Amino acid sequence: MKILPPALPALFLAAALPSLGLAAERPEGIAAAEAIAKAALGADCDMNGMEEVPMVGPEAEGFGHALYRFTYKPDYDPNGPGVEATLYQLFCGSGAYNIRNAFVLQTSDTDTPKLIAFATPDLAYAYANEENSRLTAEPKINGFRATTLLVNASFNEKTRTITSHAAWRGIGDAWDSGDWVFRNGNFMLTRFEFDPTYGDPDPAVPESYVVYEAGK
Repeated sequence: MKILPPALPALFLAAALPSLGLAAERPEGIAAAEAIAKAALGADCDMNGMEEVPMVGPEAEGFGHALYRFTYKPDYDPNGPGVEATLYQLFCGSGAYNIRNAFVLQTSDTDTPKLIAFATPDLAYAYANEENSRLTAEPKINGFRATTLLVNASFNEKTRTITSHAAWRGIGDAWDSGDWVFRNGNFMLTRFEFDPTYGDPDPAVPESYVVYEAGK
């Protein structure tokens, strides 16, 4: 699993990112998307104090914003014109090994950008030892909650899927990961997997738990 680098000072990032293939100009709408995320998330989306966050590609390790455009046919008018969608992936900040992302979606049928809230399972589990290397039983889902921040997120343009992968500590032995697929104007949770155990792998303990998978 890829371990992300420590958070870098804003001035260093600003100087280093142009060599990583940045777009020359910030696209229209990015400032409005930033304002929506900052207003809703406050300090959780301080963008590492950067006055202007650059647009970046995947080779820049996510220390910047990204923009995606696609068209889809809504269920309410399958024979009508396609709806144009613009998805803004925003860099909200970083810690020692995780990057926080927010997503703002704007569609041509509403013209109102909205901060996306992602359904996430609320998990119940208990550790069987002080090392937290095994559980007393398989985890269960208490219910679902909504989050507007994902960790180490990426967007697959072909499948229109947003994926997150959060490391619970730097070495990445415990983690959680989710997939949200775009359907009819919304991102739907389709899969959630996590490994809550720490330390060296134990052959008697599952490598991870798939606690939710759509259709199963």
